[in-house]
Amino acid sequence: MGDFDLGQIFTRRVLADYMVSLFTLLPESVVLDPCFGEGVFLDSIVANTNYRAYGYEIDKKLFNGYAKDEKVEAIYNADFLLNPINTKYDGIIMNPPYIRHEKIDDLQGYGITKGKLAKKTVFSKLPRTANLYMYFVVKAINILKANGELIVIFPESWLNSKGGVTFKGILSSQCSVERRIYVSGSAFEKDALVDVIILKLKKNVEFADCEAQYVNIDGDSISKRKVEKFQQTSHNRVPFASYSTIRRGLTTGCNEVFVNPQIKTSKELLVDIISSPKSVSGFTTTNAATDKLLLLQSDSSLNKELKNYLVNWEKTIIKTRKPKTLAEKIKKNEQWYLLNDVACKGIIFGYMVRNDMRFILNDSGLTARDNFYIITPSIDIHTMFALLNNYYVYTQLEMSGRKYGGGMLKLQKYDVESLTLTNLSEVSDDDKTKLMELGRSLAESGEKHIIDDITMLLSAYEVVGLQEIRAQFEYMRSKRLENGKCAKQKL
Repeated sequence: MGDFDLGQIFTRRVLADYMVSLFTLLPESVVLDPCFGEGVFLDSIVANTNYRAYGYEIDKKLFNGYAKDEKVEAIYNADFLLNPINTKYDGIIMNPPYIRHEKIDDLQGYGITKGKLAKKTVFSKLPRTANLYMYFVVKAINILKANGELIVIFPESWLNSKGGVTFKGILSSQCSVERRIYVSGSAFEKDALVDVIILKLKKNVEFADCEAQYVNIDGDSISKRKVEKFQQTSHNRVPFASYSTIRRGLTTGCNEVFVNPQIKTSKELLVDIISSPKSVSGFTTTNAATDKLLLLQSDSSLNKELKNYLVNWEKTIIKTRKPKTLAEKIKKNEQWYLLNDVACKGIIFGYMVRNDMRFILNDSGLTARDNFYIITPSIDIHTMFALLNNYYVYTQLEMSGRKYGGGMLKLQKYDVESLTLTNLSEVSDDDKTKLMELGRSLAESGEKHIIDDITMLLSAYEVVGLQEIRAQFEYMRSKRLENGKCAKQKL
C-alpha cells in the first residue's frame, strides 16, 4: 500500500489511565477507541474498569501487532470515518490523528479523501479547512448514545485554528463540556512535546462550559497545577485587522530551481531575497544576508541559456513528479517558471520561532520567502511596529502557537490575525508620538530593552502591568525551550 503519514502520536499509559478515569459510566458500558494505535486506551479500560472495550484501527501493521487482551470485546482493522457504523456507544475515548486539511488527500491509498468525507452528511457542517481530528470527533458524537460520554485529547492550539470557531459551534450544539483539562509535560511517547487539552463531552445535554483545570505529567505521575491567570482582554483592545493586513511571502514551488540558480544569466533577472529569519540581524532588514532569486515574469526574458536550464528542470520534475504542483502545471503546458512578485514592504515575521520573538521592519521592501508573513499596516509603520513588538503580543503568540520538538513554536497566519492590539483611539496624542518614536528607535538600534519601554507605555492602557506580562511571557518561553532541550537530550 505504500507509506502514508497517518498523523499518529501515541499516548503514554499514565495519561491514558487518567483519561479513562474521567468516565462516569455504568458497569458493563460499551466503550470505543476509534483509532486505537498501539492499544493503550483499550489496555487501560480492561485493566481499570469493567466496561466492554471495542476498537478500530486503519493501520494494518499496528492492528496485527496489537496483543489483544481476551477481555477486549472486539477490534476491527477498518477505517472509522467512512465505514458505516450502526452501533451506538455509551462512551468513546481517543487520541485522534493530527493531520492538517491540506494533507488529508495524501491518505487516498487508504480510501480517504476530502471529497469522500465531504459527501458524508455527518460531516456536512465542517469547513473545508477542518483538520482530520475534527472529523473523528464529529463522527464519534454521531454514534454516541444519548448522555454518552466522549473523552478526547489534542493540541490545545488547534481549537484556535481557522476552522476552530465552526468546530466549537458543532460541539456546543450537541454536547456539554463537562471537563476541560490543560495538560503540560510529556503526554505522548517519544519526543512529541506539545501542550494538549483533554475534553470530556456529554451528548444531548444543554451546553454549559466548565471551569478549566490544569494538570502536569512528571514521570509516571499526574498532579494538579495552579495557573495564575493574566487578563489579555480589555475594552482598550481592537482586532489585528483594524490596523493591518497579512499575507505569506513569495512561494516559488521549488526553491532549488529559483533560489541561487546555477546559471550565468542577466543580472536584472536575479533579485535579492531573504530566505530565513536567521539572515536578519536585529529588527530591520537593512543589513540582512540575502540569496538570489530567479524572478521571471514573462517569456520575453528567456534567453538560450535560460531555456535550456528550464527544459532540463522540466525533465527532472516530470520524471520524479516532484514537486507535484509544478509537475501538474508542466503537464498542462502552463508557464510554471513565471513567478508573481509579492509586495513585501512593511513588517515581516518568521512563523517558526525558536528563541526570540520579533517582528522585523522591512521598509525597503526586500523580497521575502514564504516562511515569512508580510504585514502591511494601514497606520504609521513605526507605530504598528511598536504595537507588535511588546510582551502583550508576544504572550498571545506563545499561547496560540503550536509547539514542536527542539523548542520550536509555529505560528499560523490565523494566529497573527487573531491578535488583539491596544486601541490607539484610547491612547493620548503624546503617547502616540512616543510609541512611534519607540518603534523607530527599536528598528534603528535593535536594542531589546526598548521592548520593555514599549510595553511600559502600553501598560497604562492595559489591565496587566509590565512586570506581570513580561514574567508570564518569559515563563511560557522558558518552558517551551526547556521542553525542547529535554527532547534533544532524549534523542
